[in-house]
Amino acid sequence: APREMPPQKTAKWYGEMVLLCTVFAITGSSTMFLVRPAVSNVLGLEGSFKDGPWGYRICSIVIMTPIYATLLVATGTIFGRHAYFRHFAVKMFSRFGVPPELLDPTFHQAKATFRKW
Repeated sequence: APREMPPQKTAKWYGEMVLLCTVFAITGSSTMFLVRPAVSNVLGLEGSFKDGPWGYRICSIVIMTPIYATLLVATGTIFGRHAYFRHFAVKMFSRFGVPPELLDPTFHQAKATFRKW
């Protein structure tokens, strides 16, 4: 079940913010650690987001999105915030055109009470 967010500007609230930022930092770093070698070694594409080529950029994004969402939910679960990060991952996929009901049948119910921190 989702946890209630503590009142803002309290020690518990700052602790929660540190926890959320830590999960996002671990997930982002881990995703880049996994995706870069996958794109260059497995697909044989060399490059960067800044210098290209476009094939590298597109493949990185296509591979990165599901890995990031999966790692985000897994890391969030380890830190005890599964509901928050599952909702975040479903919302991320819905922006790519995947109906949220496919991934989480209760998404719209949770969306009504989901508190943006």
